[in-house]
Amino acid sequence: MHELDAPQRRALADAALALLEHLYRRDAVAPLHTPAPNTLVEAMRAAPPEAPGDVETVLQQLQAAAETGWNKRVGGDLAYVPSGGLYSGAVAALLAAGLNVFTGSAFETPALVALEEGVLQWFARLLGLPRETEGLLLSGGSLANQSAVVCARERGDFDPARSVAYLSARAHHSLHKALHLAGIAPAQVRALACDDQGRIDLADLHARLAADRAAGARPWLLVGTAGSTDTGSVDALAALAALAAQHGLWLHVDAAYGGAFALTERGRTLLDGIACADSVTLDAHKGLLLPFGVAALLVRHPGALARAHRGRGDYLRDVPALPGLPNYFERGPELSRPFRGLLVWLPLQLHGVAAFRAALDRSLDLARSAHARLAALPALELPLAPALSIVVLRARAGDAATQALLDALNASGELHVSSTTLDGRVTIRLAFLHPRTSAAQIDAVERIARATLGGERA
Repeated sequence: MHELDAPQRRALADAALALLEHLYRRDAVAPLHTPAPNTLVEAMRAAPPEAPGDVETVLQQLQAAAETGWNKRVGGDLAYVPSGGLYSGAVAALLAAGLNVFTGSAFETPALVALEEGVLQWFARLLGLPRETEGLLLSGGSLANQSAVVCARERGDFDPARSVAYLSARAHHSLHKALHLAGIAPAQVRALACDDQGRIDLADLHARLAADRAAGARPWLLVGTAGSTDTGSVDALAALAALAAQHGLWLHVDAAYGGAFALTERGRTLLDGIACADSVTLDAHKGLLLPFGVAALLVRHPGALARAHRGRGDYLRDVPALPGLPNYFERGPELSRPFRGLLVWLPLQLHGVAAFRAALDRSLDLARSAHARLAALPALELPLAPALSIVVLRARAGDAATQALLDALNASGELHVSSTTLDGRVTIRLAFLHPRTSAAQIDAVERIARATLGGERA
């Protein structure tokens, strides 16, 4: 039977929490990477059994799978944009699933929808957006960017044959995917050159706008990046906002990685101009260290989200509107949706905002320390100073040497790093965001770079 009595519920919950506790304790001392045997991979593909399974056996199988792959709870995780996966966030996810409330509409659980709305309003205040800003929580920046593009398309001035979108050549790939899914042809998208800091080259943007207007095209959407995944660069948002206002462009800012840094004084300075955006994406599972996946989309224009996602079936005729509270299914692509607001609300309530601010400031400090120390190695070239908490580096000897360093870092058992290409060259990225990362990881990078490439400090 599906239903469990009280002792069975307690036993299952205790066993699940014991597994989590084992994994959290294990991961603190476990290897950074544990290969998954092919036999285990194949076993996890198996179809479910007809008969009930034993709790201990089932959880042992899950444990075996969870103990393979990259260890995401250690300080050596510097690849991509690491997520802290706070335990309080995991508990919030458990509670959200256990409550099993429908927050797509407000009338069923108004107090919990108010909780989620409070989270969104806090995000809006953090970025300086106006009081009338509306938003919703989605699975991540990819879906948030897609909804933002649709909002821009539905503003009322979009011409399928003439409208043109502008974004950085370093913009996240989800934006190109969003434009494609919104029916925007590649010929209507301009990938803008970047300056020596990895930001949109404003001269190139001016030239493209003038050329498109002269050719009869209609500039329509401008996307700024606040923390590129490649380099952490932040576009000159105030200048982009001024251009957007001058040309009547919808300004969307992809701040999935960088938006949370608005909690810090340095981040607020760097993000100057984001308050002028028409829409902003912010991933809580990045800067707020929460488990995957909860992201905010914020739109300054009341009603824009509803216009972009309109559609209402007859079976929803009994869903009323409550004053002051939204029906989120009318604002986004999801009808059924998890109670994501709790994943943000509970950790903020338990730890306080200051703890997250301190963690982000620490990440900024680590990135600056890493940049200074690694720039002193004559065998390394660091093409950009870190804007936020990503440091990029490569071997002066060329791509083969850079690849050898990348391989050595990942083979060390101490670090997990990833790479990109900048100016056609292989470039290693170090993303400082995980709460357990420390100066010990900078020590390891420096030591392995010297051993792999040779050379002492300059």
